[in-house]
Amino acid sequence: MRVAIPRFGEQVAPCFEYSATITIFVLRRREIAEQRDFRLQSRDALDRVRLLRDQQVNTLICGGVHERVEQMLCASGIRVISWVTGTVDDLLNRFIEGTLPAGGIRPRGTPGTGSEEGA
Repeated sequence: MRVAIPRFGEQVAPCFEYSATITIFVLRRREIAEQRDFRLQSRDALDRVRLLRDQQVNTLICGGVHERVEQMLCASGIRVISWVTGTVDDLLNRFIEGTLPAGGIRPRGTPGTGSEEGA
């Protein structure tokens, strides 16, 4: 299984679309077998989805993500666990243990929800 987490230092990045670095972890038998960091040169959502798809990522764990991008990821067969905060290590460990919630509720006022101010 391959799990991707966008980073801001040691923390999960607050927004997938604007993160500069992402780490892809290869998990085997509930252990990290490999990890690789990628610099995200493009902010284009299609490029980011394509990278994850090309790297055969199964799950993306992230802070915020726009609804349109989340839909593209899901259409590519990538499970999205969003609206989480914490360190990359803690989130990955919780995911491996099965204690990381399977996706959060998109906060009110988040782009793509129809509940933005003035929408």
